[in-house]
Amino acid sequence: MIIRSLEEIEDTVRHVRAASGTWESKRLVLAREQAGFSLHVTTLYAGTQTTMRYTHHVEAVFCVEGEAELTDEESGEKHWITPGTVYLLDGHERHTMRPKTDVRCVCVFNPPLTGREDHDAEGAYPPPGPGA
Repeated sequence: MIIRSLEEIEDTVRHVRAASGTWESKRLVLAREQAGFSLHVTTLYAGTQTTMRYTHHVEAVFCVEGEAELTDEESGEKHWITPGTVYLLDGHERHTMRPKTDVRCVCVFNPPLTGREDHDAEGAYPPPGPGA
């Protein structure tokens, strides 16, 4: 059994701040735990914009705090993300988040992340390595 709190991973290698300065992620469960997924609490900052496309991963996102506009860049469709909303990127959709307020989400990735990933120029994380 693993017990871990957000407070204990503050400012450790499990606490990733994006090079873009638009988000931070506290990564509670990673590939090394061999659970088959990774689990993160991510905060996207108000007034920023982050475009992503997870070409190697599927992500489920559950909003627990804040408000943001989510744009599906492939269809142009826009969605309002508020507490209690979930979205699933099961088709590797290129999407943009525009938080109106700070937004806190619980995110699940499959395959799991190793922990230090940040978005590349295309908005993706690298493909999983051995043991992921």
